[in-house]
Amino acid sequence: MNYSESELRETFGSVGANVAVHKSCVLFGGPNIHIGSNVRIDCFSMISAGAQGVFIGDHVHIAAGAYLFGSNGKIVLESFSSLSARVTLFTGSDDFILGHMTNPTVPAKYRFVTSGDIVLKKHAIVGCGSVIMPATLGVGAAVGALSFVSKDVGDFEIVRGSPAVPVGFRRDDMLEFEQSFLAETVGGQS
Repeated sequence: MNYSESELRETFGSVGANVAVHKSCVLFGGPNIHIGSNVRIDCFSMISAGAQGVFIGDHVHIAAGAYLFGSNGKIVLESFSSLSARVTLFTGSDDFILGHMTNPTVPAKYRFVTSGDIVLKKHAIVGCGSVIMPATLGVGAAVGALSFVSKDVGDFEIVRGSPAVPVGFRRDDMLEFEQSFLAETVGGQS
């Protein structure tokens, strides 16, 4: 069962048309979450938005059990990007190497948290079970299943592994398909 249109408008900072968010999703910082049109967020997902916000474009799919932790930076999922099941995005992490204390029950002055923004450019895709730390995934970038990404991925680049390494490039045909798709919609709007 999905949230009704009125529930979506009461929950999020802004929401477009044709948005389906399953009621089993856990949402924190709803006023800082902005969702475009034609978006689907599947069951058991979690979105936590901090002051910098979570911005979801048009025609975005977030599959079941995906977690977006945005308390330490901005998260941007541009139009036509997608997260597969069990993908996790972390905008911050305790750095324990230098001997600092860790976890949110400890005052900030005793911790060292690294943080940053996560941006998925249009048509970027992330495979099942992958973990994304602060980074930008370029236009059409693809992350293979069960990968760990902690640095930027170039346009149309395919990465996989832990840590993720480049393994090839995608074709850019999706850009032509996007133009055809948008031209077929009413008024050219997504």
